Amino acid sequence: MKAAHFFDSAYSESEQIPKYFTVSFEEIKTGEKQEVRVVLNNKQVGDVINDNSYKNDFYRYHDVFHYSFATLLGWSPCTRVLVKCKRKSNNLVDEVEDGARAAITEEALSMIIFNEAKRKNYFKDVSQVSKTTLRIIKEMTENFEVKVRTKKQWENAILKAYEVFRFLIANNGGKVEFNAIKKEINYESLS
Repeated sequence: MKAAHFFDSAYSESEQIPKYFTVSFEEIKTGEKQEVRVVLNNKQVGDVINDNSYKNDFYRYHDVFHYSFATLLGWSPCTRVLVKCKRKSNNLVDEVEDGARAAITEEALSMIIFNEAKRKNYFKDVSQVSKTTLRIIKEMTENFEVKVRTKKQWENAILKAYEVFRFLIANNGGKVEFNAIKKEINYESLS
């Protein structure tokens, strides 16, 4: 992905999604619940997350989806909020592309995708996301800059994110390196 293809390439570095970063997903036990602390640059990012579910379904690791979308698609209003790189210098872009509606859309997409993934063993040994889910994604994002990304690009981002998600589950956390220049996401255990 050339720099010109990043949606925020015309903005100052402080308003760009980082092109390379490493995030630690640290599982912690709070009472009976398993929770995850997300750490970037030795600082906790966002709140400690639990599954918000009656059943243990590992949704506590879902921030990996936001960072994956940021890295592989160049789009993640949720990541912009978490790493504090909203495009405040342009009021309209800040409101529309980086605002609440965009972030809610991304969270809704994450949940729609997650529901399909749970039915398919978190996409283990699966090479496709359903056409229905991809259609919904395209419909829900048609008013945002990410509308230029293809269904195939979305599918690739989803499947790669879930590959890492499965590593996080299997190892009770880990470090994930995100590289937008190379379009790579790599998992490493915490130990």
